[in-house]
Amino acid sequence: MQIQEAHDLLDPTWPQVLIMEDEVSVAKGLGMVLSEEGYNVDLAMTGRSALDTFNQKMFDLLIADLRLPDIDGMEVIKQVKRRRPDTEVLVITGYSTVTTAVEAMKLGASDYLSKPFTEDEFLSAVKGALVTKEFMAADAAATPLEPLPEDSLRLTEVLQQIRQRFTGRQQEVITILQMVQNAVGYIPIEALQQVADFTRMPEAAVYGIATFYERFRLSPVGRHVVKVCRGTACHVKGADKILHEIEHRYKLSPGQTSKDRMFTLETVACFGSCAIAPVVVVDDKVSADMDPDKVGKVMKDLALNDPKFEPR
Repeated sequence: MQIQEAHDLLDPTWPQVLIMEDEVSVAKGLGMVLSEEGYNVDLAMTGRSALDTFNQKMFDLLIADLRLPDIDGMEVIKQVKRRRPDTEVLVITGYSTVTTAVEAMKLGASDYLSKPFTEDEFLSAVKGALVTKEFMAADAAATPLEPLPEDSLRLTEVLQQIRQRFTGRQQEVITILQMVQNAVGYIPIEALQQVADFTRMPEAAVYGIATFYERFRLSPVGRHVVKVCRGTACHVKGADKILHEIEHRYKLSPGQTSKDRMFTLETVACFGSCAIAPVVVVDDKVSADMDPDKVGKVMKDLALNDPKFEPR
């Protein structure tokens, strides 16, 4: 699949980037790199000036140094995320520790770069953060995948079995939903409506049950499920770069399924395999020490060997 740069897909005024860095030469150098790529860049040499600038202008990304002459960088990030939760944050620091990386991630930072870093590493992190923002916005307006003919056929068959097997009592709802998901692979909206009619429950109540339990899915699942660990060890070792690569290449956000139903992308808080981080699980097969190139090859091979693969 061809990859198009995120900023080419959006309004020409996007993205707006603020670099908060007290070393003038570093700030100007990073600003020049981003300006040459077409980004709109502002500079702030102190935490206070960064917060003042945020009060006057909307930004898509804050690039934040942590050691500043006035306000601690973490405090600036905290205030920015409180005022503008949709602003992405990329941390750059010459005093990198696992503790500060974890703290920054908890505050909402999308990536964490230790100085010194290369220009390519910097641009990759910036693009990754902005791709995350792009997909979050796209996800809110995403059109649900249309049911396939075979989905409707399986649903009709399982609903007939349900009517023969059950009496329509409300206590049967969870078991009925399990049957639908086992037959179709997920629970279509039409199924929720019909289950509500059969059990004489409000549709909202059936929907509430279906969304309360994590085992239930309301959207189709891909033939291959890719799970990226976002635990602390995996994050520090580059899990976010892996996630960004999948998002960018396959136009997927976590929880989404590709239109051809080839892949479903998921994230997991921790697999408990920190010693072999970063970890990616594909179709229940654990892969250790992954990076964007490795996971890209795994997914490409799966697609090429899939019987329903259609070359573009």
